[in-house]
Amino acid sequence: MHINEVKELLHIYDAAALKKYGQNFLIDEGVLQKISASQKDKNNVVIEIGPGLGSLTRYLVQDYKQVLAYEIDPKMVKIINDTLPSVDIIQGDFLKQNISADITKYFKETPCIISNLPYYITTPIILKIVADLKTIKNMTFMMQREVAQRIMASPNSKEYGSLSVYLQVYFQISKVIDVSPHAFYPQPDVSSTVLSFERRSEPLYNIKDHNEFQEILRMLFQQRRKTLYNNLKTHISKEQIEDVLSNLSLKMNVRSEELSIKTIVDICNLLS
Repeated sequence: MHINEVKELLHIYDAAALKKYGQNFLIDEGVLQKISASQKDKNNVVIEIGPGLGSLTRYLVQDYKQVLAYEIDPKMVKIINDTLPSVDIIQGDFLKQNISADITKYFKETPCIISNLPYYITTPIILKIVADLKTIKNMTFMMQREVAQRIMASPNSKEYGSLSVYLQVYFQISKVIDVSPHAFYPQPDVSSTVLSFERRSEPLYNIKDHNEFQEILRMLFQQRRKTLYNNLKTHISKEQIEDVLSNLSLKMNVRSEELSIKTIVDICNLLS
């Protein structure tokens, strides 16, 4: 979608890019094509979160036989309804929707999810999908580059944390493309990255209790400057922490960001 077309649509519908919804409209055709095509060999139907003016949606309707979109801004809903009538669109906050019920209602097969996510709620959206939609196998998301780096981070890096461990345990994650601020109108203050997620048939390592895994994981990385022991001691007894560290031949002053994903999982399983 050319920048002049974006401006014209905004003018016709008396709309604007609203900061409260994190709206920056992607206008780079090459990036749009690459994002849209990222899952089409694996999926026939797709969900889009926050289509905005529909620049990505236009490619999705070409690459997939059915598109369901979630949009919170009523003016953008009107634009999608008028310009892309084949798209099913639900107006509302994605984080408050019963997505499983919507999938059953609109689809006969399991969709993938492809989206240029609102950057201010990227992590909550991804975590909602991972927790609530176990049937979703494939996802492609545009996000702020710093968030992408956190998701793909390795131990002993400043980006490595609970989000890195949690998502890498359940998904194979790969980078699709880095995106410059110049690819958007209006231009954001940050650079972006597109990541592709493919759900593993089994978690990377055995998880004893999935809910407790997530809870303990948050504790382990609660404060980065603190040791693993200090992060856990307000929730778990000293004796239990010492037993776990001894069992895994770890020192009392070890920090969570020093540990491999497997060791983190082992700790969570022993404390579960």
